[in-house]
This record gives sequence, C-alpha cells and structure tokens, in this order.
Amino acid sequence: MSSEAKYFIDQSKICLITNKFKILSEESRLRILYVLQDGEKTVSEIVEETGYLQANVSKQLKILLDANILSLRTEGKHHYYGISDTQLLTICHIICNSNKE
Repeated sequence: MSSEAKYFIDQSKICLITNKFKILSEESRLRILYVLQDGEKTVSEIVEETGYLQANVSKQLKILLDANILSLRTEGKHHYYGISDTQLLTICHIICNSNKE
C-alpha cells in the first residue's frame, strides 16, 4: 500500500464493511435509498416511486432499518423512513464516479 494513502481499512471493522456491502448489493435496496435521498417518505410513497410491491418494500425497509441505514419516525398513523447513514450515499457517489466511461 502506498505511504500516501489517505484511508486505511481498520481490520477490526472488516466484518462490518462486508455486511454493509452485502446490504447494498441488492438492487431494490439501492432503489429505495435513491428514493429516500431527498428526504423522508412513507411506505406508500416508496411503493409508488419504485413500482415495487408493498410486501417487498416492507421487507427491504426492515433489512435497512436493522442495519441502521434507515431511521423510522412515526407521526400519528404514518411511518416515515429516512436515511440515517448518509455516508453510504457518499460511498455510492464515489463508486458511480470512480470509473467514468
């Protein structure tokens, strides 16, 4: 590794990194993050914007919540999902721009 490298992988965090990338490797989860990047949304709004079935959206939201990638806020009868780990959006942006064609 170059002595000029700015970032180093912490060996004790390799499992954490692996798990985050596994979660991000599912297209439907990335599409949900895409929908949520501009702010909180309800399940109905996510279903409408992604075109996925409500059951699939709910399943993916649970996975993202359990991984602490999303947050959940309840207001009356409505549940609002938002991105709590915005650094993942930065990682996605870096990946998208790392190999410009």
